[in-house]
Amino acid sequence: MNTKRFFYLMTGFVVLLCLVLIGVTVAGNIVFKKQSDKLVGVKAKGQVAEQQKVSLSQAKKDIEKYTELDGIAKSVVPQDKDQAKTVREINKIAAESGISIQQISFASSNLGLAPAKQSTSSEESGESSEQNKTQAAPTNISQVKPVEGISGVYSLEITIASGDNPVSYYGFLRFLEKLEANRRTAHVTEITVSPTEKGSDVTFTLKLNAYLKP
Repeated sequence: MNTKRFFYLMTGFVVLLCLVLIGVTVAGNIVFKKQSDKLVGVKAKGQVAEQQKVSLSQAKKDIEKYTELDGIAKSVVPQDKDQAKTVREINKIAAESGISIQQISFASSNLGLAPAKQSTSSEESGESSEQNKTQAAPTNISQVKPVEGISGVYSLEITIASGDNPVSYYGFLRFLEKLEANRRTAHVTEITVSPTEKGSDVTFTLKLNAYLKP
């Protein structure tokens, strides 16, 4: 084998080796890229799973939070006019305030009363249409009036009186404060106070509204 032929063989071998190295490098890069893409996909799935876990945890907290708020809302604006419970709460507030109450009365019932007929004449059609927009109290609940501007909420008027039993003026003030803080949302609409001859005691009559959403 002469030198020239040997040179050609070595050159061919080197070129072939370079081609093999290039092929291995390209194939390796392709494999690495696929593995990298898989790793990125796994990381992305992991992040999504972590976000879903956080969202689920937050959702559970929200459910607990809003379940509690729903209970408070039903306590603040109950679904029925439980008069016995209302009387118990008012008497409890009075006892905590150190005063006595002689009378607790509710608005007169409208059960058994026929609903007013609406005019159907063409001249009064506009007025009737406007009246139809006014919210009416549900027929299965008596003694309540619709609250203007708040759909589905009704008010029940309650009258509280000390009668002939004078109470401490400061006890009366505490009673008012506790009524305002009562969760059943009692809204005092009218206060009548008469001082006694001693001046330190008073007799009173209160009118307030309790609210409900049937």
